[in-house]
Amino acid sequence: MQSFLLNLLLFYAILFLTNVPAYFLGLKFEGNEARKRLWFEPPAFVIPIVWVILFFLLALLRFKLEQIQADDLSSMTLVLAFICASYAYYTLGLEKLTGISALKFGLAGNVLVILAALWVGRMVSDLSANLSYLVFPIVVWTFFATMIILGQLRMNKG
Repeated sequence: MQSFLLNLLLFYAILFLTNVPAYFLGLKFEGNEARKRLWFEPPAFVIPIVWVILFFLLALLRFKLEQIQADDLSSMTLVLAFICASYAYYTLGLEKLTGISALKFGLAGNVLVILAALWVGRMVSDLSANLSYLVFPIVVWTFFATMIILGQLRMNKG
């Protein structure tokens, strides 16, 4: 798949096709309804916009890896995309099944995403430090999201 456009379509298809069924399964995130929010918590509409940008970067990374024929590494970008896109299932879905707060599953899921992104970034850095920087924004965003989850857990205790 040597075309950037095809890679972009693939990654957006992963993001869209993974998340749309979640809505119909009743897995819905809280929106902007009235609740106490953290001072640094962005409005709910920002989150999908950020993920569209992050998936653009993953598509670009996969395209560049394919150009240098690093097929194993380009496959890792797909795995990372599925881990990121499946968030609703391993947070809200597991909350529905177990009754344990989605925040706790979200915390564990974010650690998984950060570790997976760091691993992909580390593997890519063996080929190109510049290409590995395309994964770094996922780590930063997910770390930020983890701080929000920790803040929400702390607010819920108090």
